[in-house]
Order: sequence, then C-alpha cells, then structure tokens
Amino acid sequence: MAWEQLVEVIRRARQDHDDYVSQPPRACPHDGEPLKVRPDGGLFCPSDGWRPEMDPSWH
Repeated sequence: MAWEQLVEVIRRARQDHDDYVSQPPRACPHDGEPLKVRPDGGLFCPSDGWRPEMDPSWH
C-alpha cells in the first residue's frame, strides 16, 4: 500500500466519523430500542428514559 493510499484511508475514516457524530442517534445504546420524540422535540428511549443530550459519550 502506498503512503497516498494510507492517507486517503485515514481521511475517509475521519470523514465517516464526523458524518456519524453529526447525526442524532436512532436507537438507545443500552438496549437498541428505537428512540421516540419528546413533546419538546428532544429524543428519549421509551425503555429506560435515556436521553442523548444528557450523555456526553454518545458524541
């Protein structure tokens, strides 16, 4: 593998990561339950009440 290819792999991985963290989560990380929308527009897990804005690890 040439250095240019390795640099491109790293660049693409960083872009994929940035794209992933810029999206809101779709499911609860604890149980995989799809998230629901609260009346105020925020997301929550109906199973355990997990909320993405309260958990810094989801970013």
